[in-house]
Amino acid sequence: MMADQAERLRQLSRESRAAGGGLANRTPARVLTITSGKGGVGKSSLVVNLALALANLGQRVLIIDADIGMANVEVIFGCTADYNLSHLLKGSRTLPEVLVTGPRDVRFLSGGSGLRDLREFSKLEVQRVINQIMFYDQQVDYILLDTGAGISSTVLNFVLAADEVLLVTTPEPTALTDAYALIKTFAYAEGQAPIRLVVNRVADQEEGTAVATKLMKVARQFLDLPMEQLGYVLDDTAVGKAIRRQNPLLIQYPDADAARCIEAIAERLLYGRTQQTMPSSGISGFFRKLLQRI
Repeated sequence: MMADQAERLRQLSRESRAAGGGLANRTPARVLTITSGKGGVGKSSLVVNLALALANLGQRVLIIDADIGMANVEVIFGCTADYNLSHLLKGSRTLPEVLVTGPRDVRFLSGGSGLRDLREFSKLEVQRVINQIMFYDQQVDYILLDTGAGISSTVLNFVLAADEVLLVTTPEPTALTDAYALIKTFAYAEGQAPIRLVVNRVADQEEGTAVATKLMKVARQFLDLPMEQLGYVLDDTAVGKAIRRQNPLLIQYPDADAARCIEAIAERLLYGRTQQTMPSSGISGFFRKLLQRI
C-alpha cells in the first residue's frame, strides 16, 4: 500500500512540475534539523539515507552539513566537495559553486574542515549565506540540516532556531543520557520546535518502541515537554558495510532491513500523523532566527 502511495506522489510531483506550479514553488521548503546528544549514533548516515528515501518519493532534497568543520555527509555519499561552507561564508565562492549533487539528485553543502564555530564569522558574512540559500526555499521540498553532536552552543543554536527537530539516539545508556541532556537544555532554553525521536540500532520494533516511550515519558514528567516517536532503525550490518564502501545504504543495499526502516520514516513524514502541523518558515526563517542567536 505504501508503494502505491509513493507512486501516486511521484506522479503528482511530475504533473505539477510539468504544469510549472509544484507545491514547493508556492511554499517554503520544509526544514528538518537533525541532531543527537552524542556522536557515534549514526546521525549523518540517517540524514543521507533519509534524503535518498525522500527523493525516491518524488521530493527534492537539499542537505546542509551543519556539523561545522566536518565532512561526514560527503564521505557517506562517496562524493568529493571541492568547496564547502567556509568558502561560502568567506565569500570566495557562490552557492551554485559550492553545492554538490549526489545520487538521486540530492544536493548537499559540505561542512568542510577548518571551521570551529559560526561565531568566527560576522553577522554580515552569515547574512551573505542566508541571501543565497533563500533561493532554495522555492526550489526544494525538504532541507535537512545535519548538526554536530552534543550540546555545544553551535548545536544548541541550530536546534533552537529549528521549525522541526529530529533527535537521533540509540538504546545504549550513554546515548540516552546525552539525548536527555540535550532535551533538558532545549526545554530550559524555551525551545518551541516539535521534537521527534528516531531510535537507531535497535534489536527489534519492541525495543525501539520501549526506548522511545521511556524517553518521552521522562521528558513529559520532568520537563513538561511533549515529544513523539518518528520511527526506529534496526541494527543491521549492512549499514557499516555501506559506509565502508562510501556508498549510501539505500543505494548499496536497498533491500536491507535498516533501509526499509528509513523508508518507513520518510513515508511517515509525508503521509503520517507527524506531518507538519504549522507553516514552515523555510530556510530563510531558520537562518533569521539563527542570526539572532549568534
